[in-house]
Amino acid sequence: ENSFTQLPDCIIYVFAGIIVGTGLRLTGRADAAGSAFPNQEEFFLFIIPPIIFEAGYSMNKESFFGEAIPIFLFAVVGTIITALVFGGGIFLVGFFGVGHYFRFYEALTFGSLISAVDPVATIAIFNAMKVNKTLHYLVFGESVLNDAVAIVLYRSFSEMIGPDKPGWYLPILTFLYIFIGSTVVGITTSCMAAFILKSTELRQNPTLELSFYLLVAFLPYFICEGLKMSGIMGILIGAMTLGHYGMPNLSETGQLSSNQLFKSIAYCGEAFVFIYLGLALTSFNHSWNVITVLISILLVLISRATNIYPLAFIINQYRRREKISHKTQFIMWFSGLRGAIAFALSLNFPGGNEETRRVVISTTLAIILFTIIVLGGGTLSILQLLRVEGANAINLSTAASRVDVDRFEEMDITDVNESYIPNTVAKNSWMRRLDAAILKPLLTRDPVEPLEDFADHEEDGAEGDEDEEVPF
Repeated sequence: ENSFTQLPDCIIYVFAGIIVGTGLRLTGRADAAGSAFPNQEEFFLFIIPPIIFEAGYSMNKESFFGEAIPIFLFAVVGTIITALVFGGGIFLVGFFGVGHYFRFYEALTFGSLISAVDPVATIAIFNAMKVNKTLHYLVFGESVLNDAVAIVLYRSFSEMIGPDKPGWYLPILTFLYIFIGSTVVGITTSCMAAFILKSTELRQNPTLELSFYLLVAFLPYFICEGLKMSGIMGILIGAMTLGHYGMPNLSETGQLSSNQLFKSIAYCGEAFVFIYLGLALTSFNHSWNVITVLISILLVLISRATNIYPLAFIINQYRRREKISHKTQFIMWFSGLRGAIAFALSLNFPGGNEETRRVVISTTLAIILFTIIVLGGGTLSILQLLRVEGANAINLSTAASRVDVDRFEEMDITDVNESYIPNTVAKNSWMRRLDAAILKPLLTRDPVEPLEDFADHEEDGAEGDEDEEVPF
């Protein structure tokens, strides 16, 4: 078997972008084509939100909340540690004249954007190899929350760049305002949407139902952006809430249609991002500082290690279930890929220094390509070398695809009526009681019957009466 087929699809897209960008450069059309590329605002308005929404909407809530505490620590505390270590390191490197000089808050802002983890390639292989759930959801859960936290940190530190520096406490207050406010907006809008779906008969008109559902799905993003919060954070929390309380109120047609619509949009967005990364490498006018690039790659690995290993040690001291093994910790460190969020944030790096902005874009692009191609491409070999559970059972037909059977099963309609709070949480916990006694009865209809396969529907329709209306 050709080992090339084991590469995740995102790496293939990057190479495709590099080939196209090289062609544009050789024909002298790179500068003209560059004007058609999206800027940061367009990235965060049209491309990133569907990717983040689908990640939160389709995740297996039970498995996610089963690892809620370690995921929260890695995603929030770990991201802060990564940003501070990388930012402090890159500042000291420039301060001693080794690489490009960054002012202190420029360095911390750079550290914030580069701390955004995007392990799409790793998750694709994890799904195909059926690795143990602890490893899968620690990596997946961290990546889902990490992007939002990194953006909040980025905005907080970027406020400190410039001659008029506010008090030292402003980044802390800004972080709390954005983090808490975006969470409240996401939960509130999704709960209101779920209540409307329950109280009306939109399910009688699947087209109108799906249109309404699509609009309210992305509503938290625009509200948060208008209130100077994080649209990414808002849409992530909103997606998780809407998937639990809103989806059971949809018709069977609406449930299946919304699932596949969100997945398809997200998949197209991710494919575009990775192709764009390859195009950017060969068609942008970069400002390469080789020393800064090499040191930054080293700092990425070091900052990731200072995140994973200390926090895993602390978690294991209080973890009653299976401990986070050394193998799992190593793979979590190795799986810290960078992607769309980091690159989008780098496009409009604040501070007004054009040379610094170009260095940040070029260095970020180099880090992303290194982590995707080297770390992402080497994940399979590392898993097999460490003999991780499932590593020898890889299905090559699905290893390269993000939209595979396992991810669809995570959002199977049969799961929508399961409790939002997993069985790993005590049955008498206040979260479970609140969900079961108040929120579920208030926001959702009676449980719907699970969806059948398309073939089953067609068979039923063929065998039924001619006057009977078929739902598809």
